[in-house]
Amino acid sequence: MSKETVRCTKCILSSAFPRIQFDEKGVCNFCRNEIYFTTENQSIANAREQITNLLNEHQGKGQYDAVMCYSGGKDSTYTLMLATRQYNLKVLALTVDNGFLSPVAFENINQTVDALGVDLITIRPSSKFFSPLIKASALHDIYNPKTLTRISSVCNSCISIINIAALKLALEKKIPFILAGFTLGQIPANSIFYKNNYTFFQESREPILNKLRNLVGNEVDDYFCISDDLIESTESYPYNINLLCLDDPSEDEILAEIKKLGWISPKDVDGCSSNCRLNAFNNFVHTQKMGFNPYELELSHLIRRDKLSREDALRKIAAQAEIMSLKPILEQLGISQQEIEQL
Repeated sequence: MSKETVRCTKCILSSAFPRIQFDEKGVCNFCRNEIYFTTENQSIANAREQITNLLNEHQGKGQYDAVMCYSGGKDSTYTLMLATRQYNLKVLALTVDNGFLSPVAFENINQTVDALGVDLITIRPSSKFFSPLIKASALHDIYNPKTLTRISSVCNSCISIINIAALKLALEKKIPFILAGFTLGQIPANSIFYKNNYTFFQESREPILNKLRNLVGNEVDDYFCISDDLIESTESYPYNINLLCLDDPSEDEILAEIKKLGWISPKDVDGCSSNCRLNAFNNFVHTQKMGFNPYELELSHLIRRDKLSREDALRKIAAQAEIMSLKPILEQLGISQQEIEQL
């Protein structure tokens, strides 16, 4: 972002953000929506009650109570700690290694699962498939622009692989819950928990999958789809639950707790990530294409809830990667500097 970027004087949403408007004091329409806070707080209270009922109904029925999508980042580490210590869930952690996780993230993963007594499964997609997928996601219009207000296109593809891998695991082992470390701001309040429905989910994503098949190949189905045999043998789908939304801690509170587990902050990632070296590239591409940083919405939400200062949020997105610093990642993905500049 250039120094001339116009931002809300209360949060950090920029003038490039979709449907944004500023009043005479420079405050955006997202911050002026006072009903938003009441609605969100009520959504959290309702979700907490219903999740408690679901856990009471399904917990302790099988080998595992939940699959945890575990990246080794601060939010998923805190969520895993909540799941095991506060909710007493028997968790099977799932890590998808995209080839760009910080070495320190792997140390954090191993340290945390040992400290919490959690079993771990790691999946690593082949670079022969993953690099073309990331290249296609970066250079082409794959996803609905509305979804890109919360997440970059590249992160969307990576998280889709994680979500499908977790759902496969839950269905195969008849695990009733899937956990992730999403916070409010990353997801809307109506997504704190929901019952998975693969058939509906897959039908709605078919246009996206067709684009990816044309650009990457039919191997996309191996990572983005579940076999008909497994679906037909499924009696009940798991619930997706985001426990971190119920706890709603600040970043400082999260870091203070997970450091007790031996978690260390990686130094080779950007200010908006605590595990993935690809994130700086994702943010650069998203800003080039969309005109705003993909973390603006999430960080602005934290500001409104007094979980993060505006100054700290600005610092997180200020240190944006320059294209020359991304050269090793571009080479690994097979993307030229010219292709990036043409965005």
